[in-house]
Amino acid sequence: MPPSIPANVAAADMRRLGNAEPLEPYSGRAREPWMCRHIPCQQVIYPNRNNVMNGQGACIWCAPNAPKNPEEAKAAMLEHGFIVLVDFLGTGKPWLSQCVAAGHIVAPRYDNVTGRNGGCRFCKRYGPGDPHEAVADMRAAGFRPLEPFKNIASPWLSLCERCTKTSTPRLNNVRTRGECCQHCARYGLDPGAPARLYVLSHAEYGAAKIGITGLRTREDRIARFRGHGWVPFTQIHFATGADAYRVEQSVIRRLRIEGHGVFLGDVQMPIGGYKETFDATSVSVERLLALAEAAR
Repeated sequence: MPPSIPANVAAADMRRLGNAEPLEPYSGRAREPWMCRHIPCQQVIYPNRNNVMNGQGACIWCAPNAPKNPEEAKAAMLEHGFIVLVDFLGTGKPWLSQCVAAGHIVAPRYDNVTGRNGGCRFCKRYGPGDPHEAVADMRAAGFRPLEPFKNIASPWLSLCERCTKTSTPRLNNVRTRGECCQHCARYGLDPGAPARLYVLSHAEYGAAKIGITGLRTREDRIARFRGHGWVPFTQIHFATGADAYRVEQSVIRRLRIEGHGVFLGDVQMPIGGYKETFDATSVSVERLLALAEAAR
């Protein structure tokens, strides 16, 4: 008995709905496994046409709940432009990673990256950076670059044409914030002005955080964090921002050497500051304070 659906139509349905290329002739039976190759992941699969037509998907390896070898998943992410920063949690879970092209910290999902060619959301918005446009944007913001362009997320040694001092702003910050010279901007941290180092905790995230801010800035950084569920634990005052920065970096550098990585991502912290977060079960706020006091 001839198949009710022509073979060429059945094959076209598999390509259109299942993103799968048949590797054998259609048997004519919709519920029978059909050997195909899933185009996004290149795995050999055996879906049946009936399930694919009903929208169940063709590939068991790309399903949200599919098991994955963590090392293979890590390698696949690297092939698509991401260096993963934490252990693999599952194909449909956000995976904290670093964009290779521009250094952005992002949390894409494995299935989006490998199955849909998902890329870095920051690079899609701002682009990895054209050198000529990059220089033009820096000059428009009052900076004269002193070294070749790397990418939009790396510190870029430049001369501020307002105060004639050198600093290292990031192009993505210049594009989104405008003036951001660490010496003459009216926000952020002034290296020569009084500053404070703070330690915060977040019960819901199970996180601890260290940070620094100026005492004479327009924005109350700690109050802004408090509005996002962070609770202040302590503050240490410094005569200059440079001193506060030195102590903060000393604490972070020691903990990174001990193997404590970045705990949260920009998904949990849309206002920034996630690079200074730690798992509170292994790095407590008391430990952060003790390390800061020791580094003074």
